[in-house]
Amino acid sequence: MSLKKFVSSNISNFKVLYRKSVHDNIDRPYKSNNFKFIYLATMTSLEQIIKESTNAEKTMVPSVSTEGESSLPKKRTVEDSRSSRKRFTTAKDRREHLNKNFKNRKGSRDDNNGQQNWNNESQERINIKDEDDMIDSNEPKEPRKPKKKVAVLVGFCGTGYQGMQINRDAKTIEEDLFKAFVAAGAVSKDNSDDPKKVGLMRAARTDKGVHAAGNLISLKMIIDIPNVVEKINENLPDQIRMWGFVKVIRSFHAKTLCDSRIYEYLLPTYVFIPPEKGSNSEISTSIQSDTATQKVFVNVPTATPEEMIEIRKYRITQETLEYVRQGFKAYKGTHNYHNFTIGRSPQEKSCNRYIIDLQVSDPKIINDTEWIAIKVHGQSFMLHQIRKMVSLIVMIVRTGTPISLIDKTFTQVKINIPKAPALGLLLERPVFDSYNRKSRDKGKELIDYDIYQDQIDKFKDRFIYSKIYEEELAENTFQNWLNAIDQHTERDYGYLNQEGIIPESSIVKHGERQKYYNNLSVDDDEQDDEGSDKEE
Repeated sequence: MSLKKFVSSNISNFKVLYRKSVHDNIDRPYKSNNFKFIYLATMTSLEQIIKESTNAEKTMVPSVSTEGESSLPKKRTVEDSRSSRKRFTTAKDRREHLNKNFKNRKGSRDDNNGQQNWNNESQERINIKDEDDMIDSNEPKEPRKPKKKVAVLVGFCGTGYQGMQINRDAKTIEEDLFKAFVAAGAVSKDNSDDPKKVGLMRAARTDKGVHAAGNLISLKMIIDIPNVVEKINENLPDQIRMWGFVKVIRSFHAKTLCDSRIYEYLLPTYVFIPPEKGSNSEISTSIQSDTATQKVFVNVPTATPEEMIEIRKYRITQETLEYVRQGFKAYKGTHNYHNFTIGRSPQEKSCNRYIIDLQVSDPKIINDTEWIAIKVHGQSFMLHQIRKMVSLIVMIVRTGTPISLIDKTFTQVKINIPKAPALGLLLERPVFDSYNRKSRDKGKELIDYDIYQDQIDKFKDRFIYSKIYEEELAENTFQNWLNAIDQHTERDYGYLNQEGIIPESSIVKHGERQKYYNNLSVDDDEQDDEGSDKEE
């Protein structure tokens, strides 16, 4: 077969392959554009081959010598037999022939469906040229600029955001950061439609309303821009700041190369006031049940301004403060924290987490309210883990429960631990000691937040600490949380007792809680808190 015939017979197959590639990547326009470029270049080359082959055939002078015919090799006879095969002069004849053969092989194809599919294929082949015409080769493109893999150090106030990680139909920190990178020219317009194109990754994912004095994201960024940090900050809201960036190795991954994370939790000391006796005696009157949906509602009393004036006068004693510190020390080491998150069973190995250190600061008075700061340094954390750790300590201290209860929560027994408010939680910084040690040996830049410590402290005082203090003063967040806890009975938090044992009634069994909800009515004197542990 001549080169011209071979190329002509395979053009249609190439078009079908191209069409399938574009269809499979319809949700990835940048890949579809690459396929179109390859298609145009290949089709141009194939058409050039056919044109040159045709011109070569025209210039050839056929031999009429009878002697030459006798000297032809036997392969000529095979070629003549192939040329005697049936030819299809029109595309319609060829489609009918292929359709007929296909039905003979499969034996179960419907005639109408077969004809419709071939018609659709023909129409799609025609659409290929229409799609090609849409590609404007004269459209000016943005000149390509070199990108570098960098680690970007950021801080933010999480108020008003649905968390750190980009999420569809939600306002997130990463979304605003990525838009600022594009606006400042640190990310090209070609990559502006998808953060994955630049390998965006964060070191720690914060939940809704959680703040971060220091966090880190890695990406491929254009850095040869004058005052690039200032330009990015100009396109960010005041509650999000970029401290700086560090050039890192190409294989750098913000999450996997992060050794540990340091979190801080601000807590007003009045949460350690013992609950009033008999606070649950009238709980049955606060329960409402919707018989249609079988949902249970509890009317939680809110603190009045007069009550809060007296409550905020509380000052923690040194003895209570030491008891709090002993409680947090019980978390140190590697333990099974399946009771401190949601949706995990005690058998899952991923529930084993390593807590490196915990520190409880001396009390400090802000706006007539006494506060303490709790620093939690751990390798990694699960959803709601720190908030539940703080909550358990608060309940243990205010009820006089022995600290030995904490060790029992690491066993296979499943209990219900409420989570403390998100208001007081903030990410202090991620730690990259291992990476910095290797970078120091090679003379490369280190990931160091201490360089920007003055800026970070000012930002924390203005946008994080002040927001926490102001919201607590206006909303009484922690006292209302305590009021909600006090509405629960021994069935939920029966493990809060002087002996530090977990009674059978407080153990959560698979499927038991839903049955408990369904059987609960207005006259019942019990109420479940598991519904409050849904992921935000």
